[in-house]
Amino acid sequence: MKLKTSLLILIAIVATISSCKQTHNKNEIETAMKRYDYFLQKVDADSIASLFTVDGDLGKQAHGRAAIKNFLSQFKDIKVLYQLSTTNSIDIVGDSATQKGAYKQMDILPSSKDTLTVTGTYETNWIWDKQQGWLIQKIEAKPSK
Repeated sequence: MKLKTSLLILIAIVATISSCKQTHNKNEIETAMKRYDYFLQKVDADSIASLFTVDGDLGKQAHGRAAIKNFLSQFKDIKVLYQLSTTNSIDIVGDSATQKGAYKQMDILPSSKDTLTVTGTYETNWIWDKQQGWLIQKIEAKPSK
């Protein structure tokens, strides 16, 4: 009888843990990327850095939130007219996701007032944080030639 009771308790615990497991969908990643786009357009280095994990990477340019904020602060005088990213694929495995797509950004350079349009592709690795939601572990952008 004790074995049967212990087995039932174990099954109940496993069922409870399984039902609590978070499942994610592609719309969550799309929403997280739209936040990133929004803060890029605002050239808001603090907010952009907060979208990264503590040890996140902005390509090879910066590692960690403080370094990302410092790096992006160099561009505070650039006016971003628009920032648009489109998704080609999203692969979610548990609490991590990989997003691939393309981007287009139009800027006004502060010194010359010239307009610059940059396009390219990107790959973003996302990590789910229970308190903050989806955070960028690494984003790598490759400009078009």
